[in-house]
Amino acid sequence: MSEPNIKEQISALNRKMDLVLESIEQQKRNREEFDDLVSDLSIVAKDAFHHTVVMLDKSQVELDHSGIPMLLIKLLQNIDTFYEMLEMLESARDFMKDISPILHQVGLDAVNKMNEFDQKGYFDIIRNFTQPDLIAALSRTSKALADVKMDDKLDNKSLFGLLKQLNSPDVRKSLSYVLRLVQAMNPESSRPTVNRKS
Repeated sequence: MSEPNIKEQISALNRKMDLVLESIEQQKRNREEFDDLVSDLSIVAKDAFHHTVVMLDKSQVELDHSGIPMLLIKLLQNIDTFYEMLEMLESARDFMKDISPILHQVGLDAVNKMNEFDQKGYFDIIRNFTQPDLIAALSRTSKALADVKMDDKLDNKSLFGLLKQLNSPDVRKSLSYVLRLVQAMNPESSRPTVNRKS
């Protein structure tokens, strides 16, 4: 074997040895970091356990140590149930994500429809129905309709008898009011008709 080949093999062995030493050093660092992590976690776990014991003692809660293994066994037996419950929660979250735009659109449509009703004056009509004067008038009207019945003796009057009643100011005022009310409910009837020649 020539000298250049030997030097080349020695260089290759040195490179491999360097890689092995680097790998060993990395493993040593990883092991030290893991040991530090375990040490830190054990300190945190001890503090958490101590804090929990103090809180339970202050709350006067007695913990049955023999029940802890049974609790762990129950948890492990029902792990599938917990998994299904988590899946249901995820499904509910996905459902809420999917339905949120629809609910938002429904809300906007409802607001637009309410605005349209307001523009058409539907809410004014409803507000008018809540006026005390109108409620009192409707109450009097409904009471009169319930109390006053058609009577052949009282209502079978002659034309002269009706004209005589028209002389009463209350009757004329009531009749005028009813005519104005009918005209207000049907504005077309109050317009004069125009005869058009074809």
